[in-house]
Amino acid sequence: MDVEIHGEYEPRFEPVASVLRKQVARFGGGGAVSVFLNGKPVVDIWAGRARHDGAAWDRDTMSICFSGTKGIAATAVHILASQGAIDYDAPVARYWPEFGCNGKETITVRQVLAHQAGLHKTVPLVDQLTDILDWERIVRRVAEAKPDFRPGTANGYHAVTFGWLVGELVRRVSGMTFPDFVQRRIVEPLGLDGMRVGEADSQMHRLTDLVGLPALRRWGAEPLPESYRAPACMPRGPLRSLVRRGLTPAKMTELFTHPAFWKACLPAMNGVCTARSLAKMYAMLSVGGELEGVRLVNEGIIERASKVQMKRPDRVVLYPLHWRLGYHRADALLMDVPRAFGHFGMGGAGGWANPELRLSAAHVHNGFPLSLAGQLRTVNITAAVYESLGLYHGVFHTLRHGPVIELLPARAA
Repeated sequence: MDVEIHGEYEPRFEPVASVLRKQVARFGGGGAVSVFLNGKPVVDIWAGRARHDGAAWDRDTMSICFSGTKGIAATAVHILASQGAIDYDAPVARYWPEFGCNGKETITVRQVLAHQAGLHKTVPLVDQLTDILDWERIVRRVAEAKPDFRPGTANGYHAVTFGWLVGELVRRVSGMTFPDFVQRRIVEPLGLDGMRVGEADSQMHRLTDLVGLPALRRWGAEPLPESYRAPACMPRGPLRSLVRRGLTPAKMTELFTHPAFWKACLPAMNGVCTARSLAKMYAMLSVGGELEGVRLVNEGIIERASKVQMKRPDRVVLYPLHWRLGYHRADALLMDVPRAFGHFGMGGAGGWANPELRLSAAHVHNGFPLSLAGQLRTVNITAAVYESLGLYHGVFHTLRHGPVIELLPARAA
């Protein structure tokens, strides 16, 4: 398959374009990559198809970045911290009083950002699938929940609940809904051309279809069902409970292609953006919090936010993600890059910043394979970025000469 690259990039970044070509050829669909160095774009490229009807990916195409959205949510908190409005070591209940019950009274903002709050379970919060679209209902249930382990003693990836925890914290402190905060405090100041977390149903014409799922229902979609039924023959137990909630592949597929999903605000998983916008947000973090004359985050806050909180394996994903405050490690393929931080999502989309090199990058796509190779797409793009700068020389060279990523359990930092 001959994949044509569109956009612009400096010639030395040909390895990045090459990886994008290979990924689009292998996984189908399309994708985009953006790289900033010293706060300036050096790669801004895209390729492939954005929609099942054959529409090409273009400059304005936005795609979901799944858990890459958490990097946007974390940045929102750090903006507030830079203003002195949030203290990382304060209890969440200082800002969200209803949260301070059932063993959560002393949970700190730091513990939430570092996935140490013990509130990682989503199913108990959901009576039916569409509950996740109802902000008020879910945050009320989060406030009433009990931690699964003693906060601060372990870390378990809050894959979905992170968005409600951080999003409600931002709302309580700023007085703005999370979509409004992103628009007014990140998108507009940085002049981003495509970033939404919630209220993205107005941008359905720019959104990609996902490979492996039906096309998005951009027009004339019937309302989602308000209740689900399990077959009478199904015995009682966990499986029947999941079916009754609508937590099945078929119902999830229906949800992911419905405008209601894109209208809802899920700061852990349904952010949509161009690679350019996500990389520019991280570019701001990579150059000390001020870009193009606009300061969003204090340099001292970036240092605190990017400090590793622990190096132990995660109870949910097992892999030691070396949690920072809302971000995780952002290594190249087997090569340790200890100063880099960011957030990747399901299917391998995401972005990162490296303040040491004043470098940032982001990759979005519309592929949907859940294979290991699919999950490594941004990791491979990252390796290509460092290869372009003469810092990465392949897996075998890294294994022989290092620096190799840390995988063994370590004591909490």
